[in-house]
Amino acid sequence: IATALACSPKVLIADEPTTALDVTMQAQIIDLLKDLQRKVSTSVIFITHDLGVVANVADRVAVMYAGKIVEIGLADEIFYDPRHPYTWGLLHAMPTLDTHMPSLYTIPGSPPTLTEPVPEGDAFAPRNAYALAVDEKYEPPFFKVSDTHYAATWLLDPRAPKAVLPEILAKRRREYLERRKRNAG
Repeated sequence: IATALACSPKVLIADEPTTALDVTMQAQIIDLLKDLQRKVSTSVIFITHDLGVVANVADRVAVMYAGKIVEIGLADEIFYDPRHPYTWGLLHAMPTLDTHMPSLYTIPGSPPTLTEPVPEGDAFAPRNAYALAVDEKYEPPFFKVSDTHYAATWLLDPRAPKAVLPEILAKRRREYLERRKRNAG
């Protein structure tokens, strides 16, 4: 990290900097990156598979599937108002302290092999319980959720049937909105 910052870069790309570290070391690396970001005014692109780390470190989040961004927004928008079914699956699969969960959720199927061309349509469609017929043929464009939040899913097309957010995520959203309301008042 020190070598990367020696020339005062405007952008620092941190690719999995906390992987295989214990929680204490992860926290130290995250604190160091946040401190450096503030002191040196460096933007940090933090690449990780650990959503717990993302929640702790990110202002904005981009969710990628098969090498493409499928949802992008402020961290709170992604964690508490996700719109892409892949983001739903990732968040649903996050472990919680809820003792009522019999097991961790897994997204069915396997990701595509990126050494071969991805079939036409939405790359996530074969694994997507919410896939529409249009997903098989056409890759979805980004649909605007807010000025800072976009998702590439046909479910946001005004002509699409309304999909229901998985209950565990709907519950997380309700709790988040209640906390915001209490803190505002």
